[in-house]
Amino acid sequence: MHHHERIQQPSHSNHQQRLAMLSNFSTSYNVVNIALVLPILRILFPTERIQQDESFLASSLLVGMMLGQVLGGIMGDAMGRLRALRVVMILQMVASFASATWTSSWSSLAVWRFLLGVGAGGVYPLAAVLSAEQASSSSSSSNNKDDDLHRVVLTFATQGVGFWMAPAVGYLLLLTCSNLQIVWRLLLGLGALPGIVLFYLQWKVHKATTSWEASYPPENEETPHLWQGGTPQTATTTTEPSSNTANSTTENDSDGEETTVLDSTAEPDGLFDDRVHEQQSWWESVRNEPQLVQKLLGTAATWFLFDVLFYGNALFQPIVLEAAFGNAETNTLASLQLMARNSLILASIALPGYGVAAFLMGRSDIAFLPSQTPRYVMLQGFACMAVLYGVIGVFWNALKRIHPSVLLLLYGSTFFFSNYGPNTSTFVLPSMVYSESCRSSLNGVSAAAGKFGAFTGASLFAPAAYQWGHAAVMLICAVVAVLSFFLTQACVPSDYHAITMVQEDDADDEMRVLDVPLARNQEDEEQTTPADGGVEVQEL
Repeated sequence: MHHHERIQQPSHSNHQQRLAMLSNFSTSYNVVNIALVLPILRILFPTERIQQDESFLASSLLVGMMLGQVLGGIMGDAMGRLRALRVVMILQMVASFASATWTSSWSSLAVWRFLLGVGAGGVYPLAAVLSAEQASSSSSSSNNKDDDLHRVVLTFATQGVGFWMAPAVGYLLLLTCSNLQIVWRLLLGLGALPGIVLFYLQWKVHKATTSWEASYPPENEETPHLWQGGTPQTATTTTEPSSNTANSTTENDSDGEETTVLDSTAEPDGLFDDRVHEQQSWWESVRNEPQLVQKLLGTAATWFLFDVLFYGNALFQPIVLEAAFGNAETNTLASLQLMARNSLILASIALPGYGVAAFLMGRSDIAFLPSQTPRYVMLQGFACMAVLYGVIGVFWNALKRIHPSVLLLLYGSTFFFSNYGPNTSTFVLPSMVYSESCRSSLNGVSAAAGKFGAFTGASLFAPAAYQWGHAAVMLICAVVAVLSFFLTQACVPSDYHAITMVQEDDADDEMRVLDVPLARNQEDEEQTTPADGGVEVQEL
């Protein structure tokens, strides 16, 4: 009889989720804090080309994010999710600190913001994929896919916290400190703090894992250490090599590291899902991705159109806020405080959308609601946005003059339904629909398409508003939302449980997923286990 021992590693099941959430929070904070810093820099460092300098600064961040999203996604597939995440977070930390200590020209600050954008953009695909893949190696059941979805949504929700935290910190600093030099440097420099915490958590896990490995050294030298990018799993050792090769497989974890699982066992009442991935190059994985064009339309094109709306509408923020709250302040500090307070109010209106998405996404057990699949959530989000934009566009002048509080509520609601809707779904879907071998790369491509949409919206909406008026631009937004609705309906799959587990013919050299059911009776056991009997497992 073969005797096996199963040795349990120290529990780090939530470690990767914490890293993904913290990195995403860091990214959102670092992306939006510049909106509060620019008015201060305009006062402290006036130039003759101040508008061009500000535009160049904002554009450098967006371009850096687009590049970082593509490179970060490719790095995630090439070198492993955790390793790539460390690289982009180091870049983000260094650029945040350097931006806060900037003392020379606007162009040098733009360079640091560009590098910050590369680091921040790289986090997008890596955080999403890292959350989605934590349990993907253990089961492919519907419940586990729901868990994957909930983790990705929870990671995305930290983006909303970061968006809220930037004006909250800025408002607090402006209330407590009259030295604007200190305010803007602290506001930017604090963006490095989440990265420091992230690496401290990594060090703690490394220390705990090293201690465990000292007590239970692996018999197989190729067994990866968690610090090297492996996923925390149960380690199985054996005192005798197995004669049944069907029970000895080598598989890739979420970071591309090889782990060896000997004579895998499972609970008696379930099915063991053993996924075997054929080795192929990155480009082959992308080229052989099933339904690639339709998937890219569902993830990249919808993300592009959504960000045209989401970031293009930032143009209306000061107009709506001034109509609702006025701008009678003449004192410089008081004016900055008012700006930060108004930004905090809008962020507070939008923040519950993330919470609602985290609570409802993927649920089908609420009696009065249909199943909240990513596709359905995206559809209802675009539909509500189209209605809201249409109402604001038709009644723009009356709302601005007579009912500014209603205008604020309607405008804030567009961000609520954006966050509980396409903002969440566009982040989630790329981590669910693509095959594991190219998931991170295509996630990055989709995110980069979104940032290109942000650049497009920010560039086109201002001249359009100048040419045709703000009401006309709101109506254009309604049309774009309707177009996005129909694109989602045509290209986004309704069953996200099935889309990550794709079976393809061997002749096409594509990913294979083999479902190996456990033996349910003695006759099946004799076909799948050694002839001398069953496997005895002892838990330590």
